Amino acid sequence: MRRKFHPAARSGFTLLEVILALGILAMLSGAVYSIAVAAMEATKATLEQQASVRRLESFVRVTRDAFLNLPSEGRIQLRITRSQSGAPVPEMVFEEAAGVFGIPSLGGGSLILAARPRADGSRTMSILRVPKNVQGVELDRLSASGAWIPLIPRVERVKWTFFFNGEWREEWPEGTGRPLAVRLQMDYLDLPGKSVDAQFWIPPLQAAPPPSEKPTPTPTPP
Repeated sequence: MRRKFHPAARSGFTLLEVILALGILAMLSGAVYSIAVAAMEATKATLEQQASVRRLESFVRVTRDAFLNLPSEGRIQLRITRSQSGAPVPEMVFEEAAGVFGIPSLGGGSLILAARPRADGSRTMSILRVPKNVQGVELDRLSASGAWIPLIPRVERVKWTFFFNGEWREEWPEGTGRPLAVRLQMDYLDLPGKSVDAQFWIPPLQAAPPPSEKPTPTPTPP
């Protein structure tokens, strides 16, 4: 007797069904993986941007404090030097300025804030402590290979200007005195499209009060 085949009586899956199921599972897994990677990249980019913002805010804050807390005997000057490649390097020099940038004492030396060139063509704002009486060739050697402390990397088009007598000046050589304010303009590459324009006020020196006039004593008669 020939038995009849009933589809409902079969068990298991055919090879084609297994392949289709695996293909669908692979597509779902790929979609989930793509979404997860995109989310992680977005989170990473957000965290990096937040870190860049905090780094910039910290740099502006410590620089503002440096100018704001410049002691009465403190002096500043803008000096333009050259890197090993010949690129101009603007250097803001703080002299007799104990306490700036968290350094309690300079021991009679000075502190340099400079936009140092990087290998990628950008610059890093860094500080260098210069001991007392270091100048000339020794100063050039220290500037080229000294222990620079980086503050904020990847900046471009760094420009310093100084406000004095109602106008902004692009030069402030040694012996000029104290400006009323200092302005720093630069591009920060870690925040695309972010141009920094920070102005730092410098407290004016207070003139010494005139000696008090004492009344002339009335002579006592003998």
